[in-house]
Amino acid sequence: MQASLFPSPDVRVLHQRLRSVFGPVRKAERLDAVSQFVRAFIGSRTYDAVSWEAFRRLARHFRNWDALADAPVAEIETLLTGVTHAERKAPELKLALRKIRVRAGVLDLDFLTDHPVAQGLRWLEEIHGVGRKIAAATLNFSALRRRAFVVDGHILRVLRRFALVDARAGTAQAYDAVMAAAAGFDADDLYELHWYLKGLGQKTCTHDRALCVSCPLSDICLQRVEAGATAVTRASACVA
Repeated sequence: MQASLFPSPDVRVLHQRLRSVFGPVRKAERLDAVSQFVRAFIGSRTYDAVSWEAFRRLARHFRNWDALADAPVAEIETLLTGVTHAERKAPELKLALRKIRVRAGVLDLDFLTDHPVAQGLRWLEEIHGVGRKIAAATLNFSALRRRAFVVDGHILRVLRRFALVDARAGTAQAYDAVMAAAAGFDADDLYELHWYLKGLGQKTCTHDRALCVSCPLSDICLQRVEAGATAVTRASACVA
């Protein structure tokens, strides 16, 4: 693979530019860690509005998450109506909560605040069905407010297009790349960066096409800059 002639933009530059356009993104109230775990677990490959409604149904139906862990799978699946792969997530969520309860002695994840983030990620990722996205969301989005970056499909696409990660990079590789590049970011900065890049991927840098004209970062997007340079080179060759 040929190396790019243009340097990749700095993550700090992306964050500053997007903050100047969209303003600060801060969330004062957070879910407790187990609630955030449940929310993240059911939210993969599902629209936020749908997964949030399913989460609220679960929270209303069960008196606590222990009750969910002990409930019949069919009962859980019914409450997950509309969630992508509800038939798979229902039994996996039940087993995941039971595993937390066995390993921690109680269905609680607050103890992770006393452990290094890398150790917390490993602890969570040892649970079947939990990948880097769910683990990082549990640590960063919850009241634990740990320094972890949440990478979803939208963000991964944006990071690839800006050449901040390799075109074949997966979620874990993208996580490592952003964390290394964002050494001075605190947990709230990483939370903010997540929502900036997610919004960019949902509304502007979409899967079907990149709406570069309306993108506030188009002038530093490596894919756009390189495409423009290639077009100029070809035009010049034709004129010659």
